[in-house]
Amino acid sequence: MSLKYVGKNITRPDAVQKATGKARFLADIKLPGMLYAAILRPGHAHARIVSIDTSEAEKCEGVVKVITGKGCSQKYRYGDNIRDFVPMADEKVRYIGEPLAAVIAKNPHQAKEALKKITVQVHPLPVYTQATDALADGATLIHEASGDYWHLPGVGPKPGTNIATHYRLKKGDAAKGFAESDVVVEAEFKYPFGSCAAIEPHGSIVWFHEDGMIEIWSSSICPFIIREEVARVYDRPESDVRVHIPEVGGCFGYKSDITVEQTVAYIASFVPGHPVKWVATRKEDFTSTLLGHGMVIRMKIGAKKDGKLMALATTVYHSTGAYADTGLHVSIAAAHNSTGAYEYPNCDLETFLTYTNTPPIGAWRGYGHPEAQFAQERLIEILARKLGMDRFALREKNYLGPGKITSLGEHLWETNGSIQKCVDVVKRTVFDKPRPPEDPEYYYGRGFAAIMKSPKGAPFSSKGAYLKFNADGSVVINCGGAEVGQGLRNVVRLVAAETLKMPPERIHVYTEIDTQFSPWEWQTIGSMFTKQGGRAVWRACLKAIAQMKQTASQVLRCDVDLLDYDGEYVFLASDPSVKVEVTKLVRGYMYENGMVVGEVVQACADARLPRYSGFDPATGQGSMGVSYTFGAQAAEIRIEKKTGKIIVDHFASCFDVGRVIQPQQIRGQVTGGVVMTVGAALCEEVRFDQDGKCVNPLFRKYRFPTIKDAPKKQTVDFVETPGVIGPYGARGIGEHPVIGPPPAILNAIHDATGIDFFEIPVTPEKMKKALDEKGSGGEK
Repeated sequence: MSLKYVGKNITRPDAVQKATGKARFLADIKLPGMLYAAILRPGHAHARIVSIDTSEAEKCEGVVKVITGKGCSQKYRYGDNIRDFVPMADEKVRYIGEPLAAVIAKNPHQAKEALKKITVQVHPLPVYTQATDALADGATLIHEASGDYWHLPGVGPKPGTNIATHYRLKKGDAAKGFAESDVVVEAEFKYPFGSCAAIEPHGSIVWFHEDGMIEIWSSSICPFIIREEVARVYDRPESDVRVHIPEVGGCFGYKSDITVEQTVAYIASFVPGHPVKWVATRKEDFTSTLLGHGMVIRMKIGAKKDGKLMALATTVYHSTGAYADTGLHVSIAAAHNSTGAYEYPNCDLETFLTYTNTPPIGAWRGYGHPEAQFAQERLIEILARKLGMDRFALREKNYLGPGKITSLGEHLWETNGSIQKCVDVVKRTVFDKPRPPEDPEYYYGRGFAAIMKSPKGAPFSSKGAYLKFNADGSVVINCGGAEVGQGLRNVVRLVAAETLKMPPERIHVYTEIDTQFSPWEWQTIGSMFTKQGGRAVWRACLKAIAQMKQTASQVLRCDVDLLDYDGEYVFLASDPSVKVEVTKLVRGYMYENGMVVGEVVQACADARLPRYSGFDPATGQGSMGVSYTFGAQAAEIRIEKKTGKIIVDHFASCFDVGRVIQPQQIRGQVTGGVVMTVGAALCEEVRFDQDGKCVNPLFRKYRFPTIKDAPKKQTVDFVETPGVIGPYGARGIGEHPVIGPPPAILNAIHDATGIDFFEIPVTPEKMKKALDEKGSGGEK
């Protein structure tokens, strides 16, 4: 298919505003009568509240109101999947960052100063920071009444335990598969807590208007979920709740669920008539919003001597934090995607989503795939060694592809893409040359990882588009997808430009989301906007073209199906000289006498994934993947013998994306994603002490990758096997690059040193210790 605009680089529509500092973020918003909130956090991660004395704080200068959560758990409990969240601690605290009390004052300084005057007495309770501890016999319950919480069908807490949800998937007969295996390997892997750590922290403004309207501004990517839940909690029709999303300064996952909005709404409800603003400090962004990961994964693989995979058993122990609503689907995704890029005829995959006394877990770029496939790619490498097989030969014997069946029971086709083509590219790039020999200073190694990513959404999830032609033939498009740096506005422009056959410069797209005017979208998650949002734009364009043809058929006096469109004219296909200008059709056609026929050209459309469903409670299977993207990644590293420092000299990635929409942006997605989880592999970890206190909730203590840690070279390639869902065959790519770097790097460490690591991060200290333990000077 020859395309004119799709596949071309164009300037981002937000580039100038962001480069000049004129883009409007939440922190920039000031409203009349604005008040400011500061929130008190507990000194204990798990405790019963004995008393909270706010009397002295109420006397402080500028203080308007001091609020506690007493009684709020009865009326204000919320959650999209499990209704276990409360806006403020009531009767007990469950993690170190939980809201305990709040001060509303005339300025932020006054609010923070008054917080110091609040005195709290609590009775400490046992603290659990890991799922395996919270699941132990006799463990204190973190949620005593979890059995009473509303939850989605098929999931939910197990009363009398700290299990927030147990999910199990069965495909074939795993026990039989292991019995028929010649070789079995198993190991335990750990993917620790991490923070998305976007440059813009969480924040919200909530205004309870005197007329009953609730207006919200948030640095979030789920405005319609916020609207629905706030409306439900405060017993308002959804039409009386309006949510604005200004520019968002990064997300990487943790702004995709309700986080701070319900707490700020609860606080603001005590001062109707005034907007109340709260923006997290960096410490609060770590401890009081959402974290990612927190998984211990036990995995077992069975195979025949020839490398044919026979069975997979996975058990995920997921520390979901004090509340499970936002971690539930991450955990389920980790389980059913733990097969990675391989077909297993027999699977027994389960996850125990477990309450712990840590901040709640939510989305982190990759949504369960990085954690589970870290285990899969490390263990498949170990299996290859045990079998005495080439790492690629083993994998290539078992890749998913046309004719294969996923763990969910979904059949794959050529239109799902080709992992083998991606592998071939990476093999040529990295492995078709000799590995550098060890020298006095460094060990050298190369590692590989195959990856698979499915979306994780909801059966009702959809993305909408509203398109309007202007009198001069230019176009305005409004969507509900949140721009968080991924460049979705250019996807909208390029898809529309290709379909409408007009230059993208004549297409203007939205810069902020407003639930009053924006078309409905569930959430901007799962790497699904290009597929779903792009398809919605494509459909809206086709509707607009059909409207113009309908009007033109009256003007040209012919049947609609005889007409064609080229971006400037609607014309008779058999005689293109018989035509009418688009500009004369977009508001209806006006005859010389002033009479007008035809519609104003404006169109709405939406798009869902076809036949997307929940899971069968009996098997855990279901149509929960639908659209897959496959890829291959590899690392070339060196390890400094003296310090244990691991240096990534080269990282190669190749993904089958179906169709590249904007080359420059997609390369940025991949290179940025790689750097992100080079950090996960080598340095990032949110740590808690035995009392549940976070010991590194600041950028100066939380070590994430900088430009100095980035691979010295990145090679990025794409395969284009067109899909059938996304516009022009495109598939998702936003999260996929973060999956492969940790296992590829740890596989490279073994290649270099013969040392296996089963958890990340592998810091220089850990590496040096392992080298020293292996032998004098770390020699092989």
